Amino acid sequence: MDKPFFIRLRAIQWLLLLGIAAGCQSGRTIIFLHINDVYEIAPLDNGNAGGLARVAYVNKELKKENPKGTFFVLAGDFLSPSVIGTLRYEGERIKGRQMVDVLNATGLDLVTLGNHEFDYDDDAPTTLNQRIEESKFRWVIANMQARQGNNTVSFTKDGAEFPTSLVLDNGKVRVGIFGICIPVNKDYVQVTDPFDAAKHEYEDLKNRCDAVVALTHLNVADDQRMAEQIPGLTLIMGGHDHDHMKLRTGNVVIAKADANARTVYIHRLHFNRKNRLVNLESELKTIDESIPEDPATAALVSKWQTIADESFREQGFDPNEVVYTTPEPWDGLEKTVRREHGTLTSLIAESMFEAFPGSDLSVFNGGSVRVDDVLEGPISQYDIVRILPFGGGIKQADMTGELLRKVLEAGRLSRGKGGFLHHANARYDEATRTWYIADQILDKQQNYKVVLPDFLLTGKEFGLSFLIPANPGILPPIVSPTPEDERSDVRKVFISFLRKRD
Repeated sequence: MDKPFFIRLRAIQWLLLLGIAAGCQSGRTIIFLHINDVYEIAPLDNGNAGGLARVAYVNKELKKENPKGTFFVLAGDFLSPSVIGTLRYEGERIKGRQMVDVLNATGLDLVTLGNHEFDYDDDAPTTLNQRIEESKFRWVIANMQARQGNNTVSFTKDGAEFPTSLVLDNGKVRVGIFGICIPVNKDYVQVTDPFDAAKHEYEDLKNRCDAVVALTHLNVADDQRMAEQIPGLTLIMGGHDHDHMKLRTGNVVIAKADANARTVYIHRLHFNRKNRLVNLESELKTIDESIPEDPATAALVSKWQTIADESFREQGFDPNEVVYTTPEPWDGLEKTVRREHGTLTSLIAESMFEAFPGSDLSVFNGGSVRVDDVLEGPISQYDIVRILPFGGGIKQADMTGELLRKVLEAGRLSRGKGGFLHHANARYDEATRTWYIADQILDKQQNYKVVLPDFLLTGKEFGLSFLIPANPGILPPIVSPTPEDERSDVRKVFISFLRKRD
């Protein structure tokens, strides 16, 4: 490199750094604290990972650093699923009430919708509306509205319509932000094309703002597609994928933190005195025991944990009873249970298989395991409920070999999704592409007794819409335990199974 060129390069670098420093000092820096896919209010991994009280501390420290220009955002999925959300308090299911209560305390500023915000189908959209009204933070969504009969209306909070986008203004810099959610199939929700909605919002914002960012709950491939279609975006703060990542498509940065606030992203957008963006810094910060807890948020977490303990006992669970001690770690991380079989999922499948003597195999969906943690050593009843928060019963169904093979194949091909199936007394030979039940090749002409969760027979799992009682490949009667039978709750089945093994 010639000396004059090197000198010019260093001069440019210094000017850039000076511009960033000037931006910080003059209030021309916008900070986003970004989390996504949060289902637990308390730390995981024996208190070592995550915890919303720690995130609240980080938020308050950032707002001390930049009071007018720091915004705490959540990229969807927080009302469901969670252990506490399945319990009862004050005569009704909690259903995400604890999440809103704690997130209010953290100082959260803005959320967009995720697909799990629509989980409570038994009384939807009432639950979602209740949680919205309880929230102190703002909501933004560009590609979803509520259906009311034949009409389509915006979701509302305090009588005001959800905005499709917002302009965040610290007095010197204006940053536009819009929200986008992955399509959901709910009869009370009208969904429009996420890319068309995103392009419309960007066009509306670009001439009114110094930069435009997106808050999305999409698969990363769709985030990349959005970046390709809208190259003028500065940043996509995403969710849905559960694992941290940072990538660039053209000039657009796409970032996602780990689920359950194991990590957070801190994005700093630095502008010069002409309000031109000169730098974007994105820092992935680990949330662990080295970070203090915000006392007010920690107190609310403690309150809800006490409520949870009382509710467990009312349902016949003793949260503190140790039922098993693991000889090896149980990997219950979402990225694992939706992709591969392990000790934990094999034990769950085996417990279901043994619950119906005379069965040929058992299957269950990886999406039912929601602990997103690695458990080791003593396993309590509380841990079991954390692992399987949805509960639900298990049944035995006679199934034709032809349908069984279709089910197993659909599960195998759903790797990475909630419909990825775990099983006991069945295996797939990759070399020959052959399914075996016990030690025999699956016979399409034979019928099999299959143990499976109630949920799988609703047809609502990814890739398994055909798996419903009316399918001619299911031969009645389906064996359904009575409410008094422990098989009416897979968690109790698993607890009994582990007690016998310990």
